[in-house]
Amino acid sequence: MKIKLPIIVLIMLGFVTCTKDVYNTSPTLKFESVNATVFPQQTTVIFNLTCTDKEGDVVDTIWIQRISKVAACSPMVSGIDSFPIPNFHPTKNVRADFQFTYTYAGAFAPNLIACSIGNSESTTDTSYFRFWMHDKAQHVSDTVQSPDLVFLKQQ
Repeated sequence: MKIKLPIIVLIMLGFVTCTKDVYNTSPTLKFESVNATVFPQQTTVIFNLTCTDKEGDVVDTIWIQRISKVAACSPMVSGIDSFPIPNFHPTKNVRADFQFTYTYAGAFAPNLIACSIGNSESTTDTSYFRFWMHDKAQHVSDTVQSPDLVFLKQQ
């Protein structure tokens, strides 16, 4: 019995000291959800992401890239947006939730434009989105990706 107790204590100590810190120096970005996968025009697309950072200096810039999987649409709809992250005075070991809202062919910015072929013919487009960010120390997060999203053509 005397030998078992120190062994158990050593094993438990090993588990406690070997756990990985979930907060890293570089921000860690995680794609959480999107409100749908098929969007008719005049609807809202909402992306939800989570970020963690060890130093809490996540208040810099986040980038969003739309990549069309339809060859005829790619040059027109694909692009990169960047947004400053508001200074919300985070503490060390911060966890922040981000929500990005787009209107598909609506009247409010930022907007997602419909794919058109030729002068006026509109077509259904399938796109996915990539997200990444910098913190104040210019550490770059990993790049996360949305599932494929279908943007229906205009009727």
